[in-house]
Amino acid sequence: AATLGVDFIAVSFCRSAADIELARELARAAGSDAQIVAKIERAEAIENLVEIVEAAEVIMVARGDLGVEIGYAELPGLQKTIIRESVARNRIVITATQMLQSMVDNPIPTRAEVPDVANSVIDGTDTVMLSAETASG
Repeated sequence: AATLGVDFIAVSFCRSAADIELARELARAAGSDAQIVAKIERAEAIENLVEIVEAAEVIMVARGDLGVEIGYAELPGLQKTIIRESVARNRIVITATQMLQSMVDNPIPTRAEVPDVANSVIDGTDTVMLSAETASG
């Protein structure tokens, strides 16, 4: 990361602020001043959400793995909580995973996807991450 001069380093499956601090220490030791992105995708991260948000510069709501971990019924409310806690601490927020998944095969999003993206933005997310949608849509 230091050699490439990356701006961000994502920490997958973080559980606590200690995971974020370790990533930052390793990055600094290698000569990188990259900002740390905490990917919230585990139940344990939800339990330690405030400390993780305070430790990282950027928070990613990683809905795919988080939904599998906590259950889809809990995901919408937790997404709003993660965004709210992040915005309250002036953190950059990324909402990711299947935001416009139908656009892999279609040029127009579904009716369900439009309010999903809109609600994320209304709630305060700074960035909507697209993956397969932009690779093939």
